[in-house]
Amino acid sequence: MLSLAGGGVFLWLASHRIDLWPTSLELPRPELLWVAAALHVPYAVVRAMRLGYVFDPLVAGAGGPSRMDRRVLYGSGFVSFLVLMVLPFKLGELSRPLLLVKGRQPGVGMAESISGVATERVVDGLIICAMLFGGLALASQTRADALGELADVQHAGRLLLSVFAIGLGVLVWCAIDLERAAALARRMTQRVSPRLADDVVALTHRFAGAVRTLIQMRRGSAFLAWSVIYWVITTLQLWLVLAACGLELGAAEASAIVAIVGLSIQLPGGPAQAGTFQIGASLALALFVADDAIASAGSSFTAVMYLLQLLGALVMAVPGVALMAASRAPGPPLQP
Repeated sequence: MLSLAGGGVFLWLASHRIDLWPTSLELPRPELLWVAAALHVPYAVVRAMRLGYVFDPLVAGAGGPSRMDRRVLYGSGFVSFLVLMVLPFKLGELSRPLLLVKGRQPGVGMAESISGVATERVVDGLIICAMLFGGLALASQTRADALGELADVQHAGRLLLSVFAIGLGVLVWCAIDLERAAALARRMTQRVSPRLADDVVALTHRFAGAVRTLIQMRRGSAFLAWSVIYWVITTLQLWLVLAACGLELGAAEASAIVAIVGLSIQLPGGPAQAGTFQIGASLALALFVADDAIASAGSSFTAVMYLLQLLGALVMAVPGVALMAASRAPGPPLQP
């Protein structure tokens, strides 16, 4: 009920700028919409495959194959993308670690799965912040009467940049100075229970072990490069939907819109990102598009982009379920 109420508030706020359910869609260039829809396949594939750079050495180091079973890697990604969208309050973030553990890959337990996903989220957050500030700095169509909204967006961006930077710093410190991180974990839990302290230290080693795979220059650079490619595809897809709806904005504006929507859906909201997506899209458009265009073409863009993401996640979840069902991991039972 709380998630529905939160989503309802965001939808109500967004409805002041856009028509949430436009009776007719403005699509002067519908052919671009088909291209944008087709991009959802490489979008999902690249998004899912990045964690292979984290988990492949863990699987090999635990006596398994040279890399993680790709059916588990892609299947867990495709399914979790839908779960992440559908569940409220970001509860879907737990879905991929749970699916990865269910895949029973050697060396990849819950601690490693959470560590890998957390690292991916932090890197994505930093890239989004770079897109936000870079896009706003290079945008040529910023509205002169939107300086107040622009200042609010920049303030929120700086706040989230600080959060993601601190998160990255903690992850890198744990990976580089593992013994000191483990000692700190022991001191924090020793008074509660010596046995608990031992368990926490063991989890710290496993958690940091997943991050340490990216400290290697080759793996870390590849992970970062594919992350950038993922966000380029995301921006291109949104840019095409903008153009399909008759909103002729530049690449910088599209980048900023992707970033603002990406940051807004981090807020805890209703199921299927209802409310958080719309408020982010309406706020982003208000920086670059006139009010009358927001009410017409902007409403079409928001509705189409929202449905494209939701339907795309639903379609890709089908092969994801099949891949997870077909996966067979060798070796003994894994650590929980």
